Amino acid sequence: MEDLKEKDDILKATDGGLKVFQHYLGSKVVAGVKFKNPFYTDTKASCNLYFGKTCGRYFLVDFGDSGERGDCFWFVSKWENLDRKNDFEEILRVIDRELCLNIFKDDKQPITQKSDRPKVVVNVEPTGSRQNLPFNVRVNDHFSLNERIYWQQYGIDETTLARYNVKSLAYFSSVKKDGTPYDIKADEKPFIGYFFGGGEGVKIYRPGHYHRFVYAGKLPHPYVFGLDQLKNGKTLYVTGGEKDVLSLASHGFHTVSLNSETAKVPQGLLQSLSGRFERLVFLYDTDETGLREASSRVEETRDLGYKNVAQVKLPLAGTKEEKDISDFFRLGHNACELDELTEQEFHDNVYRKTFRR
Repeated sequence: MEDLKEKDDILKATDGGLKVFQHYLGSKVVAGVKFKNPFYTDTKASCNLYFGKTCGRYFLVDFGDSGERGDCFWFVSKWENLDRKNDFEEILRVIDRELCLNIFKDDKQPITQKSDRPKVVVNVEPTGSRQNLPFNVRVNDHFSLNERIYWQQYGIDETTLARYNVKSLAYFSSVKKDGTPYDIKADEKPFIGYFFGGGEGVKIYRPGHYHRFVYAGKLPHPYVFGLDQLKNGKTLYVTGGEKDVLSLASHGFHTVSLNSETAKVPQGLLQSLSGRFERLVFLYDTDETGLREASSRVEETRDLGYKNVAQVKLPLAGTKEEKDISDFFRLGHNACELDELTEQEFHDNVYRKTFRR
């Protein structure tokens, strides 16, 4: 039964099952955050979510009980007291109904109405308890030739880099969460530091390396890159990462990015931005994840009452080499073209609303 097509459809619609876990356990349950197991009296937060890259889905793992491990279908089978092998279609229908996915097109409803589901409230560790990892860093006076070439291909100038506290690094050292020390030395590839809070926090970026990102020190929460540099304007672009913010800013646009494309825009941030900008645009990658998440952010934002919101889809292939706004500029497109795409999208939004009436 587990070869049902609807299984793959559910994984695609729920970001590999992450949204299923969050539906039952709360939106604060994400990879890297410990929480208590809801299936027994857990005295210590020992559960975590991790993403299995090979199979493309999230798993719950309990480090206090190695037997408590499984994906979203395993989780719902336990929650609903269903047999994963014999009741798999029922499990899928429960998820479809609970998350309003509308994947099953028939009128058949899941019949399970168990009364002995887990009642334990999941206690996620508060954000304030996150460990601020100490670090040491040595900053170069200038960007290397390779780094200047790297930035220039996206139209990013050094004035913008300085304004956003982006620096070239020669050396970085810190400790892992288990206390193991490590260091990173510069090589021929770009070695970049995004600095926050007057240098109290840093995000290391090393394009071309397998482990591209490292965080240390005190980082802002929620993580919003570009917020301190933001001026009031007509249109604000929310994009997928720091490099995209730098590309847009260098071309004269107002822009910020969250920690990832899957991160929701905090409501408090929306309230602040709504008084500073007439329009909000989600400009994410043109791959499947980026398009899906941008659409989700638009709907979530509209549900909160912010109607002048749109998703702009770039005319890019969605491949690794051609998917984001930085690639858009690297491939020779310009600011006027982005303006035209944005104006067309808002024009089409008005037309679609009128047509629906």
